[in-house]
Amino acid sequence: MRDPDGNLVPLRPQSLHVLSVLSEQAGALVTKDNLMQRVWPDTHVTDDSLVQCISEIRKALGPEAGALLRTVPKQGYCLDVSSDGSHRASLLTPARIAILAVVAVVALAALLFTPREPVASNVQSIAVLPFENLSGDAAQSYYSNGLAEELIVDLSRIADLRVVSRAASFSVAQQTSDPRQVADELNVSYLVEGSVRREGNTLRITAALIDGASGENLWADSYAGAEAEVFDFQERVLSELVRVLSVRLSQQERERLGVRGTRDVDAFDNYLRGMELAGLLTATDNRRAEETFSEAIRRDPYYAAAHAQLSIVLSMRAEYGWTSDVTNTVARAVQHAERAVALSPDLPFAHFALGRLLSRSFVADLAGASAEFERAIALDPNYTDAYAFYAIVQIADGRAADGLNTISEAFARNPIPPYWYYMPLGLANFFLGDYEAAEAALTELLQRNANLQNALRLQIATYGHMGRLDDADWLVMEYEALGVPATISDIMQVMAVEHPPYREAVIQGLRLAGLPE
Repeated sequence: MRDPDGNLVPLRPQSLHVLSVLSEQAGALVTKDNLMQRVWPDTHVTDDSLVQCISEIRKALGPEAGALLRTVPKQGYCLDVSSDGSHRASLLTPARIAILAVVAVVALAALLFTPREPVASNVQSIAVLPFENLSGDAAQSYYSNGLAEELIVDLSRIADLRVVSRAASFSVAQQTSDPRQVADELNVSYLVEGSVRREGNTLRITAALIDGASGENLWADSYAGAEAEVFDFQERVLSELVRVLSVRLSQQERERLGVRGTRDVDAFDNYLRGMELAGLLTATDNRRAEETFSEAIRRDPYYAAAHAQLSIVLSMRAEYGWTSDVTNTVARAVQHAERAVALSPDLPFAHFALGRLLSRSFVADLAGASAEFERAIALDPNYTDAYAFYAIVQIADGRAADGLNTISEAFARNPIPPYWYYMPLGLANFFLGDYEAAEAALTELLQRNANLQNALRLQIATYGHMGRLDDADWLVMEYEALGVPATISDIMQVMAVEHPPYREAVIQGLRLAGLPE
């Protein structure tokens, strides 16, 4: 579409479709349910998808967007075409609405009916569920879950597959055992299930591909034998899945298919143990994770993934204040991240680990972090955490619009996003001046993690800009109850916002909320 100045503004297909529906009913309230049903029929998406589309349309409409596209609280949206002689009427007359509707419909038609490249049309969706631990020992779950996660990583690197993240697939699998319901919740066509029985140095592993619509098995395989042969089974499963799904592979993907990070069974076992420990997020488990990753590296010094994981463990130790020697801890983290990239330049996780480290405040190399996240995403188009972290870097660099596009991509690829994705979504919308969208994202975030101080601070500033002083006052009390002072100077000392216009927007919001200097 074109903005009020006549400049061409690109919109995503969903945003064009939302605009088309609003244009058809210009001047009338269009409920959220109506929009969701029209734009995403038979598709499981959250309200965030609609919020992101509305944000894009408002950006395209320009400074008058607030008057032209109104939010009716708890109901929906209205595209205003009033002819009261106001400035907005001259910007968005019924004739202009008709033109916008035609533009939206034509663009949609072009996107829907124009022949696409074969690779794009062959993209299939799949989720790998946690492998069942049949070992009779709950402590062995790290191994069965680890094998499933390794398969997720392998499949994610294939461009013609949309692979659901571990967090989403494992979460849904815990709620229901019906494969058809799981597939529906995750919005995928196929599922992979498996089981692992580990006794001493022997393994019995099964894996099956399931049709998400019918729940029927399309393929199955099993392995029983020495643990040392686990790598061959992993490669066989991956190759068979590619064959059964008729996935097209590029030459580079063929070369990478099934390439294992190590062939040392003990190194692999320590790696899987370390992954479970690192996810527990305690100082003690962080130390234990370092020990297991270090042992994996001792067993196989060329194990790039173990170096990358150790880098993240050390970085988190500095971030969470679990060390008194931050300088040395960060230096070691950098060393292992760079070693991982040097050992395996085509490993997405290696670039993610280095990018994540460079994005932290104790390094703050935003250009370097951007380059690493871009490389990780290029190598693994399904790497949603890389999209989310990259969005944070873009926002910190003063590029909120780019950040909004990137975090929107993360949401689009992850049907059940983790709570922290809502922080970059809230930040991007806040700095773009869409306070309603920012408030919606931050509310969702705080419902999932009520004591997240950075979100509380930004929400107070958001309420200030929106003139919702009662809500701001209530949130200030919640913030102070955490034992932290709610003054502008104290908040800005810990608020990691360096871009001058963005920093001023936060300060202004806090002032409007009534906080003392």
